[in-house]
Amino acid sequence: MNPGRALRGIGFLALAAAAVSSFAQTEEEVRRSILEAAARYRGVPYVYGAESPSAFDCSGFVRYVYRQAAGIDLPRSSRGIYAAGVPVDPRKARPGDVLVYDTVGGSPSHVAIYLGEGSVIHAVSQGPRTGVIVSPPSDSYFPPRLIGVRSFLGSGGPPVPTRPSGAAASPGGTAAPPPATPPPAGAAARPAAPSGDEEPPIADIGFTIPRERAAFADPIPAAAGTRIAFTLTNGTGRGGEFVVIFYKSDPRFIDSKEIHREKARIAAGGSLELPAYLFSEPGRYKLIVKDNWNTQLLERTFTVTGR
Repeated sequence: MNPGRALRGIGFLALAAAAVSSFAQTEEEVRRSILEAAARYRGVPYVYGAESPSAFDCSGFVRYVYRQAAGIDLPRSSRGIYAAGVPVDPRKARPGDVLVYDTVGGSPSHVAIYLGEGSVIHAVSQGPRTGVIVSPPSDSYFPPRLIGVRSFLGSGGPPVPTRPSGAAASPGGTAAPPPATPPPAGAAARPAAPSGDEEPPIADIGFTIPRERAAFADPIPAAAGTRIAFTLTNGTGRGGEFVVIFYKSDPRFIDSKEIHREKARIAAGGSLELPAYLFSEPGRYKLIVKDNWNTQLLERTFTVTGR
């Protein structure tokens, strides 16, 4: 063998190995940057449709962190993130991957950034704490609602335009989230029908129709310009027909503006997805659900603020 050629070959292999090592290290740095960026926004309040350091919704938070830390533009909604990312076995989730949940009963509606050891950081709209928080593995609400893990980094995702990507081995000693679960039995959500154009909803809000009348004012506002999809789950314990009325409220009831009215049969435990709506005007909005005897079972009020 020609000694010079052999040395050149060894040199080439060494350079190739160094390049692979550099790429793998860079991916780890990107993942670390994502976690560090996410941690900086702990405590920021939740606002439907918000995507800024002063307020976030769940997908706005994940999208903002990915863009800031890695130069990656993700879709703006939980549904878009679920559709665009590369599926990852939940048992092999790595810090920086995106976990997707079904919190409305039939579709991807919440996303979080995986921290490792079963913990996630995310923007939360309901519960004892809202805003950007860290949920531990012991959290009882989100883990059972996990429907998938999506990667946008390295060999688990599409090429990163601003960072080199490389092979990604599963790190040892980190606990993965529980296996993804399918949507709950009885869920019968239908595709949203966006009003106006065909943009997907930014936020998904779920309501449960109670057995007895309930009224609730959502403490979380929505930003004007936000497209929201509403999913109703029948929690009355029996199937039946329901009338759903959605309107913009006015102090003078006569001046209130009806937006959507629908009569639908929903099985016990089943769900109905209303057409997504673009909130272009600030104000107070109400969603009313009545049974077939015109008895009001649910009133949900929420506020839309200026941009």
